[in-house]
Amino acid sequence: MGLETLGALLAFLAFVAPGLAFELLRERRRPSIEETAFREASRVALTSLLFSGLAFAVLAMIRIVSKSWFVDPEQWLRKGADYASEPLSAVVLSVALLVVLSLTFAAVADFAFRRQAPGRIVAGSIWFAAFRKHRPDGTSPWVHLQLEDETQIWGYAGDYTPEQELANRELLIEGPRLQYRRKNDSSNTMLPNWSFIAVRGSSISWMKVQYVKEEDGRSTFVPARYDK
Repeated sequence: MGLETLGALLAFLAFVAPGLAFELLRERRRPSIEETAFREASRVALTSLLFSGLAFAVLAMIRIVSKSWFVDPEQWLRKGADYASEPLSAVVLSVALLVVLSLTFAAVADFAFRRQAPGRIVAGSIWFAAFRKHRPDGTSPWVHLQLEDETQIWGYAGDYTPEQELANRELLIEGPRLQYRRKNDSSNTMLPNWSFIAVRGSSISWMKVQYVKEEDGRSTFVPARYDK
């Protein structure tokens, strides 16, 4: 790969990275927008231009203080590979710092918007967030759910299908201490000899989730984990 091609690739990555990062962060606080590929690419390009432009302005101010550390953008654009072949280390340093600064600006902008949009949005099934994302290390998700016929089931969450449509999801409730209670029953029925109860997602009215840690034969409930 020639120096000119390498420089073009680095410049492209430096330009696109902040827009993609901001878009991924945005999807955690706002629903995905149904739009064409052209509009999505245009939005990424515009946000990338904004954050890269801010990073470039910072680099320009730094270069005023120490010209030897960073490349001269004007000379690089005029001479191309001929200029980049001499201060190659400066080119790499400039592009690396440009990416770091632009990504930092993207993260700061997302943080500012996030303060005005409390809550989190997850892509895909909310079951993934309940059973995996918020599960503290060393714990198992203990579920209590009610079906449409008001039958209630208790047990540990086992395997599940990660379908987007609730009607296509299935969940295995497993032991130990697997149990259920039908409507109008006064006590739970334990199922010590059964391994699983398979439940269709569309038949569940509501579900409660706790996280249990087993230590020395004792069960301890642990608060959910939240990623900041």
